[in-house]
Amino acid sequence: MTKDFDHFVDRQGEVMKSITTSHFVDQLWGQQLTALQGDEWKITRNIFTPIFTAGKLKGMMHFIHLVTNDLVKSKGQEADRGTPFELKEKFGKFSMDTIASCAFGVNADSFKDPKSTFASNARVMFRNSLPDFAKFVFVAGIPGGRTLMEKLNIPLQKKSPTMFFYDIIKQTIDHRLRMNVRRNDLVDLMLDALKADQETRVENESTAKSHLDADGGLDHPNSDTSMDELKLVATAFVILIAGYDTTAQTLAITSFYLARNPDIQEKLSQEIMEAGAELQDGNTYPDYHHIQSLPYLDMVLHETLRINPALGVISRTCTKDYHVPGTNISLKRGYDAHIYVSAIHMNPDIYPDPDKYDPERFTKEAISRRHAYSFLGFGQGPRNCIGMRFALLEAKLALFGILRSYKFITCKETVEKFTLDPTAILAAPKEPLFVKVVART
Repeated sequence: MTKDFDHFVDRQGEVMKSITTSHFVDQLWGQQLTALQGDEWKITRNIFTPIFTAGKLKGMMHFIHLVTNDLVKSKGQEADRGTPFELKEKFGKFSMDTIASCAFGVNADSFKDPKSTFASNARVMFRNSLPDFAKFVFVAGIPGGRTLMEKLNIPLQKKSPTMFFYDIIKQTIDHRLRMNVRRNDLVDLMLDALKADQETRVENESTAKSHLDADGGLDHPNSDTSMDELKLVATAFVILIAGYDTTAQTLAITSFYLARNPDIQEKLSQEIMEAGAELQDGNTYPDYHHIQSLPYLDMVLHETLRINPALGVISRTCTKDYHVPGTNISLKRGYDAHIYVSAIHMNPDIYPDPDKYDPERFTKEAISRRHAYSFLGFGQGPRNCIGMRFALLEAKLALFGILRSYKFITCKETVEKFTLDPTAILAAPKEPLFVKVVART
């Protein structure tokens, strides 16, 4: 699909388009980068990709450090109490506060405020309920379902949390533009991208005046694919929402596996403590390049994403007829192709003893022996996860901060093995993940 990407540009097929209502909430979701198609996706992706370069991420390190300090402090309090705690709930606070700060300059304060509106709205957004599932079934499975929903002014997506985050993002953008203030966070970088795109459009329109065709028409792309503020807000929205749940789940599941595998946890802690001993000038955390140079930390996170990828299915829509090379299989335009990630990640021919949690699978030598696409934790190709670097950086700093001083241990509430919630859009444990944390001696 990557080699012949021009046949599989789109992620969202006609089925999803057909069940999306005209309600503003659903239209906002439809303007997100993950849902855009064709040239519209390509232009938007090219605009936002530079936001997640190493240079830009370095500028966000300070914001992540501040939230990590709150996370580590909370672990100290739990160690003092000696009581079990639920991993997803704690890491959800960390993930939300980090994204709120790095992206929008907002202090969500989830660790200090148990009623944090940021965290509570994020939980509602990802809470699976029968009424929500019933809406999708009604719209997708019953003729006229979408029309009735539109007449009743009922969106397919969740209205209250969607509008909460939309308002936060919109107010932040309006404030920056009105007051001409900068924080060099994601909002500022997105505004820079929007400004640059608008300037390019003006230049192109000026140049196009000298390229009139014989009929007096303009020989240049349709401006409908240009960047606008709604796409900016929608893209910021998906970074906030998707980043919250995927990072929180990855950290929670990683911590669960570390508690269950103390030998792996000890090896990781040793690497972290050695890196911590090298810090100078009173720094608590390594710089960007140092944190990225810790091999076992990277291996641990990749092994978590192998066993429990955030997205279980990767889908692409065939945008023009395609014959699968070396087979008698042909795909017609409009067909959806689905790749079940676990079918690859749990294949014993690729990963022997696949149920075993083993970070050694991701040594440089082990990776070199496998096909480049045998790991799909962040997708692959031009439509892979745009926020991959940010998510890994956030997770690495969280584990670095915790494991320098504490370790996860099992308790009687810790499940032997968890199962995935079949109703969840993103892979999530069905059972709560309880562990304890104790101070290192």
